[in-house]
Amino acid sequence: MKKIIWMCVLFVLPIICGCETYNSGNSGALTDGNSVRNDCIFVAEKIKFNQLTEYVGNGQINVYVDVFDQFGSRIKASGIWRFELFQQEQRTPESRGSRVYLWQDIDLTDASVNFSAWQDYLRCYKIELVSDGDIETGKTYILQAVCTTAEGKRISDSVELKM
Repeated sequence: MKKIIWMCVLFVLPIICGCETYNSGNSGALTDGNSVRNDCIFVAEKIKFNQLTEYVGNGQINVYVDVFDQFGSRIKASGIWRFELFQQEQRTPESRGSRVYLWQDIDLTDASVNFSAWQDYLRCYKIELVSDGDIETGKTYILQAVCTTAEGKRISDSVELKM
C-alpha cells in the first residue's frame, strides 16, 4: 500500500510543480520600425558615465553613458534622457548645489535616433550637449543624467566635471 501511495505522489508531484505556460512570442522584438516592446528580457538596470565624458569648450559637453542590464552587461536601451548641470558645493554632504543648466529631454525611444546616438565600438551612447548659458571655466560642476526606461523605471548617475 505504501508503494502505491509513493508512486502516486511521485507521479502527481512533477505534474503539479512543473506545469508552466510557454510563451513562444518574440520577446524584445520591435513592434514596428520605431518603438520597442516592453517585454524585453534584457532591461536597463543601471547607467554610468563613461570616463570619456568631457567638457570640450564653448559650452559643449561630450557625454558618454554606459547602460547596464541586470547581468552587468552593457546594452542598448530605449528611454528618455534628461541631463542637468549643477554647481558643486564644497564641504557639504550633498555636493550638488543649485542648477546651472537643464537640457531639453532626449527621446531615444525612436529606433533611428537611438541608433544615431549609439557608439557600437565603445558599447555606449554618445550625446553632445550644448548650452547657451554661461558655464564658467575653472570651476567644477556636477552633471547628472536621468533615464526613464521604456519600462517606466528611472535610473540615474552623476559625475564631477572640471570646466
